[in-house]
Amino acid sequence: MSAACPWDGWARVPPEWCEESLCGWVRQPGNTWSNLGFLIVGIAILRMAAKGRSPHLRGLGIVCVVTALGSAFYHASETFAGRVADYVGMYMGASYMLAVNVSRWRRRSGTPMLVLFWVTLVAPLATMLFAPSLATPIYVVETVVCCLGLEIALFVRDRKSTRYRFLITYWAIFLIGYGFWQLDIHHILCNPRNHVLSGHALWHLLNAAAFFFLFRYYEQFDALRGERSSRTARLP
Repeated sequence: MSAACPWDGWARVPPEWCEESLCGWVRQPGNTWSNLGFLIVGIAILRMAAKGRSPHLRGLGIVCVVTALGSAFYHASETFAGRVADYVGMYMGASYMLAVNVSRWRRRSGTPMLVLFWVTLVAPLATMLFAPSLATPIYVVETVVCCLGLEIALFVRDRKSTRYRFLITYWAIFLIGYGFWQLDIHHILCNPRNHVLSGHALWHLLNAAAFFFLFRYYEQFDALRGERSSRTARLP
């Protein structure tokens, strides 16, 4: 393995993003450092959950921290192992949101939601290892059909008792970030030699900020605290 290109001995994945890949321990500096946004938001959520009325939502902080580490490893190495690590964070986020929305629908949390979280996390990851091309379609199905579909069903049932300001903010920031993601991957907004801030780096930063507002949205739901259950079971 070349000392100048330390990742050359690893199974690699083709470059996807606008930022030019360098030959070093950090192949895409901008797309790597921007994951600090997830780390900062994750730590903030963990601190707020510990000090406030929302210790049951600490799992969302863990999701952000894992996303930061996995995505940073992926962009630093551009290896298949890094891509799997990146999808761990993505699937964790989707599984967490799914478990939260099912808990809201059932008006209780508990062990079944823990099982749902782990099954919908492990099964897609196992599938990805044997069929990498299915990684993104599975993620899209889990997020759009399960999470967004359930959110719409919950809106129909519970809109009079639910405050949506933070959810609207979440989606506004998320969609703006996704716009930068599209501009970057299609090389529309693209300067390959910019290793500080690219469209994909902006996606990281904006998506991290969106997670903070998702946390604020979830704080209002008593069912997530286990208050409707005979036990004080919590979501992952």
